[in-house]
Amino acid sequence: MHSPVTVLAYGYDSPEGPAFDREGNIYFVNWLSSSIIRLTSDGVASEFFNTGGIPAGLAFHRDGSLYVADEGDDIHGVLRIANGRATILVNEFQGQPLNGANDLVFDSNGVLYFSDPWRSSAENPVGGFYRLFPDGRLEQIDYGLAFPNGVALAADGTAVYLAETYHNRILRYSIGPDGAIGARDDFAFLPGRDGPDGMAFDEAGNLYVAHYGGGKVAVFAPSGEMIDEIPVPGAKVTNVAFGGPDRRTLVITDVETASLYQTRVDVPGLALFG
Repeated sequence: MHSPVTVLAYGYDSPEGPAFDREGNIYFVNWLSSSIIRLTSDGVASEFFNTGGIPAGLAFHRDGSLYVADEGDDIHGVLRIANGRATILVNEFQGQPLNGANDLVFDSNGVLYFSDPWRSSAENPVGGFYRLFPDGRLEQIDYGLAFPNGVALAADGTAVYLAETYHNRILRYSIGPDGAIGARDDFAFLPGRDGPDGMAFDEAGNLYVAHYGGGKVAVFAPSGEMIDEIPVPGAKVTNVAFGGPDRRTLVITDVETASLYQTRVDVPGLALFG
């Protein structure tokens, strides 16, 4: 169950990638202006950083630094922002440029999983899926994907989930006790033609999925069954994030209405690494 959806902020033409810091401030991207915005808990919004690229996804590290998935032709990979400066952590794999990273999430050990979809599509399925280890080693989990998008990790660390937008499905990859990644399988399909974007788990293992083009957040049980829908005023819903003191505030970004929305949910969101 959830409360009515209300407007949190508006006037941003391309909002995506919401993430909460430990103080309760919300960070999100406005990718058409290369901007990362910070919205404080008392409602004051200002530019936190401008990457000069196309920032899409945000994730906080436990050390307080902000990691950014930046897609596009100039910056292809993952940035780390700390003390007002940005460092490109990864931009290529085995000597070849990445496509352009879109979304990212840390596991409990600080391993960073990220999607790499830029310029991939159903007709040109060249998207990749990677994980970056704290020692700098980059591993390719999968490739040949039709716009890999949102990424989320199960609470117990036994699986990682990936939205493949142009095939309208959510993929599940098992993670073994030794950390090895298993073969992908289909976890869920979204109804209609449009596909999944950003995703986040709650503490009960339900997966909240931004349905880009569908005008809603779809909620899937651990079985893969869709158990709820949260209607959003705009059709182009891009991402979701849990926050607030009890992690029961769900923030939703939508491009069509250029807005951030919020709703209250019964089950707290899963606590993230950062």
